Amino acid sequence: MKGKGLDLEGGNSDDLYSELSQTLGVPLPHENNKQSNHLQQAIPSHRNGGLAIVTQSPNINNNRHGRVGHGQHNYNGQSHGHQHTKHYAASTGSNRSSVYGGGNDHDSPSIRNRRPDQLQQRDLDRAKAERMEKRKKNRKLSKDDGEEHRRCPTFWVAFSRMVTCCFPPPLLVLLGKTTKDVQQAWREKVSLVFIIFMLCFSVGFLTFGFNVAICGKEPDRIRHGHVDEQSAVLLGRAYLLKDFNHPKAPGIPTVTSNLLAKPMPDAGGKDMSFMFQNINRACKGILNGKQHDQFGNVWSYFPCAITSAGTASTKPLGGLGTQGCHVGPQSIKARQVIKQLRFMGEVYFSWEDLEEKGTNYVVYNGNVLDLNRLSWLEDNIVIPPSFAPFMNGTFAGKDISLSMSYSKERTAVSKCLVEIVKVGVIDQMSIGCVIADVVLYVSLIVILGVVMLRFFLAVIFGWVLSWRLGSFDEKTFAEKLKRQELIEAWVDGNTSPYVDSPNSETNRRAERIRANVIPSGSRFSINESGAGTPNGSSVTGATEIPFPLGLPPPPRWGSLPTSPKLSQSNSSLFGASIPRPGQKRSDSYKPSLTPSRLSRAGLNASLSKFKGEPLQCPLLHTLMLVTCYSEGMDGLRATCDSLANTSYPSTHKLLLIIADGIIRGDGEDRTTPDICLDMMTDFIVPREEVEPQSYIAIADGSKRHNMAKIYAGYYQYAEDSDIPMEERQKVPMIVIVKCGTPAEAHDKKPGNRGKRDSQIILMSFLQKIMFDERMTPLEYEFFNAFWNVTKVTPDFYELVLMVDADTKVYPDSLTRMVACMAQDPTVMGLCGETKIANKKESWVAMIQVFEYYISHHLSKAFESIFGGVTCLPGCFCMYRIKAPKGPNRHWVPIIANPDIVEHYSENVVDTLHKKNLLLLGEDRYLTTLMLRTFPKRKMMFVPQAVCKTQVPTSFPVLLSQRRRWINSTIHNLMELVLIRDLCGTFCFSMQFVIFMELVGTVVLPAAISFTLYLIVISFIITPVPIIPLMLLAAILGLPAILILMTTRKVVYVGWMGMYLLSLPIWNFVLPVYAFWHFDDFTWGQTRKVQGEDDGKAESHGEKEGEFDSSQIVMKKWGEFEREKRIKLGLANGITGWYQPMSTYGHDTNSVNDRVQLQGGAGVGM
Repeated sequence: MKGKGLDLEGGNSDDLYSELSQTLGVPLPHENNKQSNHLQQAIPSHRNGGLAIVTQSPNINNNRHGRVGHGQHNYNGQSHGHQHTKHYAASTGSNRSSVYGGGNDHDSPSIRNRRPDQLQQRDLDRAKAERMEKRKKNRKLSKDDGEEHRRCPTFWVAFSRMVTCCFPPPLLVLLGKTTKDVQQAWREKVSLVFIIFMLCFSVGFLTFGFNVAICGKEPDRIRHGHVDEQSAVLLGRAYLLKDFNHPKAPGIPTVTSNLLAKPMPDAGGKDMSFMFQNINRACKGILNGKQHDQFGNVWSYFPCAITSAGTASTKPLGGLGTQGCHVGPQSIKARQVIKQLRFMGEVYFSWEDLEEKGTNYVVYNGNVLDLNRLSWLEDNIVIPPSFAPFMNGTFAGKDISLSMSYSKERTAVSKCLVEIVKVGVIDQMSIGCVIADVVLYVSLIVILGVVMLRFFLAVIFGWVLSWRLGSFDEKTFAEKLKRQELIEAWVDGNTSPYVDSPNSETNRRAERIRANVIPSGSRFSINESGAGTPNGSSVTGATEIPFPLGLPPPPRWGSLPTSPKLSQSNSSLFGASIPRPGQKRSDSYKPSLTPSRLSRAGLNASLSKFKGEPLQCPLLHTLMLVTCYSEGMDGLRATCDSLANTSYPSTHKLLLIIADGIIRGDGEDRTTPDICLDMMTDFIVPREEVEPQSYIAIADGSKRHNMAKIYAGYYQYAEDSDIPMEERQKVPMIVIVKCGTPAEAHDKKPGNRGKRDSQIILMSFLQKIMFDERMTPLEYEFFNAFWNVTKVTPDFYELVLMVDADTKVYPDSLTRMVACMAQDPTVMGLCGETKIANKKESWVAMIQVFEYYISHHLSKAFESIFGGVTCLPGCFCMYRIKAPKGPNRHWVPIIANPDIVEHYSENVVDTLHKKNLLLLGEDRYLTTLMLRTFPKRKMMFVPQAVCKTQVPTSFPVLLSQRRRWINSTIHNLMELVLIRDLCGTFCFSMQFVIFMELVGTVVLPAAISFTLYLIVISFIITPVPIIPLMLLAAILGLPAILILMTTRKVVYVGWMGMYLLSLPIWNFVLPVYAFWHFDDFTWGQTRKVQGEDDGKAESHGEKEGEFDSSQIVMKKWGEFEREKRIKLGLANGITGWYQPMSTYGHDTNSVNDRVQLQGGAGVGM
């Protein structure tokens, strides 16, 4: 029978309900009246030895059993509605009613409120018809939307087609692009490469061509007074006379005609303007002669003489009579000879030259006029009255351009003066050159300002802030340096972090630390006397965990539950009692949290790593998520060992491993899931009896339906582990193996859906727990596994640590990360420092050491100042599941927020942009979503939390890895640059910094090419390009200073040298390769699978078949639990029956909380 997602197997459900009702003697809740305002439930009462009939009050029923109204959650102390139907349909890409088995909580209220005996068949038929009609309508709308999308391509699609118009589909088919999606991805790749090329061209133009285009070619100029002896000045222009021989003329010696040789007059370095006077032109009518011809023309204005070109004196040095004057019609040919002289440049004056004592220089339209020369006008010239102000020095040292433009008469006088007394030009810049310089210096200030700001803020973070984040024990500077040395030795593999013997000072102080850190009334303390008040507080008066920053103290029993109902009562969890300290737990939940599982010795092992003073923060329940694909035994074992033995109580951490498919890594003898399961012990359900459960995967088409197995137990250390026995903890562990549906059992990689799908399994599960939404069968079993191994419900967990399967975590890193989260509830995500464990294996590993260091201690340190780290690496980061809000301890979902889960679980990945975000850079995209959803919360870098990992040691693997990282970085920066709510404004904002980082990333090939060019030409040309070289020195030199100011390890300067030598690889080879492979969505050679060819790995974006939503039944937790217990009752014969409410709790006030079955047999849930 189907309805509300309920599908009972093994017979007609009506007969089952009827039989149970007759057996119990009470009306049982049916699917159609289970939410009736007068719903009666039969629950076992061990206090009175029989059944008790409990009637739910209408107000509880109408408010979802005491929770906030359906689809609501408490944000900021208020109830805000959340449309889960709409959210689910958007996030899964399917119709909710079809997946859930029909309808939602608001469908057919008349049917739901009737009793079973009042139901009529026509009501059921009508409801079914309405649901079918709704499905058809939704499918029609979806089809119409698809057709509209095909008819109206987006601007980006149209642009990509325009750029690649020369490549029609038939040609692309010949090139191997057979499908439309592949062809479109190729077109978009070419379009992006075209845009990047244009940006690189723009950078080149701004570097080399902008100044020339705007300013023009700078004319050749010679400074006044610096004309050499090989040249002479004619009308303010210098000409080379060294190789000039004067033509034969009267007065010119026949022996030699070179003007620089004797007996010719010494003209070298002199001004010969008076010998080439401009007469009877602009000055005609202004300078009139006493004697002139019939046309008013005069012979000359000045004596034909040579004057000094470098002194204040303008007195002629010697006259040549009329023979030296090249005037009159007969001088035209002689003047043409001047054009044959080599032009050396214009003589220019500075404004300081114009103020030289004894001079009478003025400026007119950029020309420098020597007005002292007017005193040497010949006696034949009548000096007009308008020349008097110029000759008496009234305008000396001034610019007369404006004053001489008021009238035509003044303009005519000015032109006349330019023809006869011009001696050079003023040193000035054109408007174009001014603009070019402004652009140059503004760019220099902005770029250098950002570089310097990043540097100084990174130093401030390293000196002032970093030691406070996650710090809980080091008190002196010497202790901090010692810890850094221990970490470096641990990274290099020279020491083990577990070096203390059982009798060491650390272990001898464990008991004292436990007394200070853990209150005896805590949930995980051993209440041997059974002490514990009904409200869960301790009666021993133990020291409470200090809680700073003015926040309310943490609860005695871990963290508060998420659900408002959980905080409504001290003793009940939606009608079922909360397990409290000192209460005896049911022995049906074996293995349980008993002294045999987590005893005082195990607790001491957890605490033995705490050195020094007690933690200044509460203990928060934390998930340790490890996603694996094809990793081998060594990598998985190292990762899990390090996580299991982190110095954080095992009572507050859970190791969760999700294996992405039945995959066998290259060179491995077992599949990755088998390796994970071999690291478990004390299985809750025997390993061979675990059944696969369905869930909705992130895929398109038939692969949207996937199945997985959930194994619950405890972590088992390797026999040869370097962790001492007394240090080993009993850590709860859950392994989820995505095994795929039976239809893909014979595929190469059954169950494989990608890392993002593995993360969504957890994120979606946490969201549904917080909002009490419908679950898939896998999520229901996930819930049971949580309870069985931890004895707390999943909504108690507040943090999730995400670690890759090839990462090893330093023992106290988890504690420090939790401490940072607990001290500042506004921190929603953080990451530690990732160090390289195999740095000396090859040159490929060596060039990555400094790159890893600088990306943390410069980039992430700078971003942490503003609380906006833009990339939390998926190999080692922590997110907050939920955050406390307000004094009443309301909860705000963070990573379990529906908006984040909806966008991150996008299954239709049909564009190049989406594929690079979701298939290659899912870890960085998750950070982007967090910043976009919560721009006022913080993303931090905690340098005290350290891990080490193996980096690629061969160039092809590095090329494949960086191809994914670079492409995902570009597309994530494109998303981040659109977030307007980041701190700052305009140029002084994180948004502007992100924009510069985006542009800087795409123009890296051009930048390194121009840099090498500038370095080469600086040895060839003059003047040397100082500004670009200064900028280059700042960019490359400041990191070296940062190293000395933060780590104080000179060895990193050597690693920096390796990095600088490999700059062409980092800034040219890798980016160019990545850009041209924008349409490659595989992981390449980073993760090899046995039997898979290099470069032939499949991506998860292709659609295969159609998704049949009817294969997955979704119900609320209470519905799953109700169905399960009914089946158990029918299977064993019923003497008493327990009807669970829609809660996540169990009745622990009773002697035991097993289902009462015939003959007293108990079956654990």
